Amino acid sequence: MKRCPTCHRTFDDETLSFCLDDGTPLVRNAAGRADSQDTLVSPSPSLPRPETSSYLPPTRTYEHLSGKATMNVSQLNVRPAQPYTPPPRQRRTWPWVVGILALVLVVIGGIVIAAVVIPPMLRASRNGNRAQPTPTRPESTPKATPSVLTSTATDDVPDDEDEVLAQLSKLEEEWTRANVNGDKQALEKILAEEYVGGPTSHTKREYIDSLTPDKTIKSWELKDLTVEQDGDRATVQGTLTDETTSGTEVHDFTDTFVWRDHRWQAVASKDTRVK
Repeated sequence: MKRCPTCHRTFDDETLSFCLDDGTPLVRNAAGRADSQDTLVSPSPSLPRPETSSYLPPTRTYEHLSGKATMNVSQLNVRPAQPYTPPPRQRRTWPWVVGILALVLVVIGGIVIAAVVIPPMLRASRNGNRAQPTPTRPESTPKATPSVLTSTATDDVPDDEDEVLAQLSKLEEEWTRANVNGDKQALEKILAEEYVGGPTSHTKREYIDSLTPDKTIKSWELKDLTVEQDGDRATVQGTLTDETTSGTEVHDFTDTFVWRDHRWQAVASKDTRVK
């Protein structure tokens, strides 16, 4: 038998654990079973214990209670359960660190690109803003007059005395033959463009235009030829003897030559009749 220590109600159902009236845990009644070996739980000392049995409430006998005892939770002084609140989730800091580092790298990269790209653009813009020179036609350089032309091809000037003497001796013979035969084409090659000579200081063109064959000369001979060379210039002195229909004529001459276009060309001549 079990009883409630609060209301002193007894219950025969051994399956009950709580009082059906106030929900207090039931204790075994020692007087109910003499042979019971269960431990008797005394009521709380704060509650008054009746001295006589007249104070006990009437005992109810339940023939049969099926199932387990139920308890009215509203009668219990039970603190309502607090709603479960999950602990605050700890935020991760590494995404912020990665984002800040990425931003710093982007800023540094932008600065580097600006330092590399912007200065050339500024220089190009500065050069484009400069005043461009006005194109002008190049001034033509006047050609030198024939009197001041000099040789520009002196690398192959012969410097052997015998060779130079042989070359100029041959050229003097061709010159004399062209005068006798009136060969203007030969004189075009022998005389330089700046040639000036003769008793009237005629030019090359005047000399060639007035040239005619001389029928009075039967024969001629060059004698005593000498050459003085100074770099690309050479001076030839000698004597020309002509056998003409009227007799023998002797002329002393001095001819000046310049080495040009890989050959000797006459630039001046002086002739004096001595007989």
